[in-house]
Amino acid sequence: MPSLKPIVILALDLDCRSEIRTHLKNIGDRLSWVKIGLQSYLRDGPDLVNEIADLGKKIFLDLKLHDIPNTMIKSLRSLSSLPIGMLTLHSSAGPEALSRCVEEAKNSMPDVTLLGVTVLTSMDKDNLMTIGIHSNIEEQVIRLAKMSTDCGIQGIVCSPQELRLLRSRIPTRTKLVTPGIRPIGSALEDQKRIMTPAEAKEAGADYLVIGRPILTAADPAQALDEIIRQISYD
Repeated sequence: MPSLKPIVILALDLDCRSEIRTHLKNIGDRLSWVKIGLQSYLRDGPDLVNEIADLGKKIFLDLKLHDIPNTMIKSLRSLSSLPIGMLTLHSSAGPEALSRCVEEAKNSMPDVTLLGVTVLTSMDKDNLMTIGIHSNIEEQVIRLAKMSTDCGIQGIVCSPQELRLLRSRIPTRTKLVTPGIRPIGSALEDQKRIMTPAEAKEAGADYLVIGRPILTAADPAQALDEIIRQISYD
């Protein structure tokens, strides 16, 4: 069954804050969600999060936290005052860290959806083997996703190619957030496991994280409109 219309999240992975402001101004009210990643957060900090939230945008803070449990918990506390809606943790941090982060989030950031990052979309089987993981990608994604949801994580970040695999193996309420979305004709760049927006919709994505195909387009607003058009058909 095709999914309902997924929500587009614009990934604001840009080289300076003025570029972010320009793109948000040009795109206007076409979208409600944006992603602030590690690059932008380390450069511009909480001020950027607050500035974008003041524009009425919902914020997916993509920091991919991965450390010992105590450090991850303290990191959540340090972020708890920020107006964010989603936050990423690396699932490979393990069940103790994930479970304790879920409990911490219930107290300090109850309105934030914690997302477990399984296998990065830039990774392939050869990359996994170089770090000692001999399972294939699908097995590793399923293993990490099931562990994450068993710990109470509410959403999973995965490549679009694992969407159907996960839909049948994790709780139906789990949100599936997928980068690696490339409209037809877009450059692959460093993404290896990709789909078009329409394909990801059919596979069951709840959120599509899209950056460079929009941001590097000659007309970013038009590129976003075309993506929204592609996923709007039943």
